[in-house]
Amino acid sequence: MTTDLGTDIATPDAADLDPYFAPVSGWRGLGQALARRLVTPRGSLLDDPSYGYDLRSRLNDSLTPADLAALGAVVKRELEADERVESAAPVVTLAGSALRVSARITTAAGPFRLVLAVGSVTAEILATEPV
Repeated sequence: MTTDLGTDIATPDAADLDPYFAPVSGWRGLGQALARRLVTPRGSLLDDPSYGYDLRSRLNDSLTPADLAALGAVVKRELEADERVESAAPVVTLAGSALRVSARITTAAGPFRLVLAVGSVTAEILATEPV
């Protein structure tokens, strides 16, 4: 049995729509949707004020290991807010001037890995692959 994870318009950098409005589905589509959640400021969507947490807002903070662990808990809650996600186990690290999120996501279609690098200007999806 295969579970449909949905289809959406591609957002390859987690922020801007694909200029050709290419569709995306499967792990990549879900990965892009989850990445958008992590770069969207909470309260910025009129129809869902509880959507999103903008990781970019934390880039200029002096993040300690304890801060990164607490941020991981925030990311976990945000990832699990997507109805397709059964559970998420993210690890947030600071790599240079970017935050890196590496998460094992469990869905009805099975587990997959999402790796995201969030900088002050860009958010890059590094991996969306089944585990």
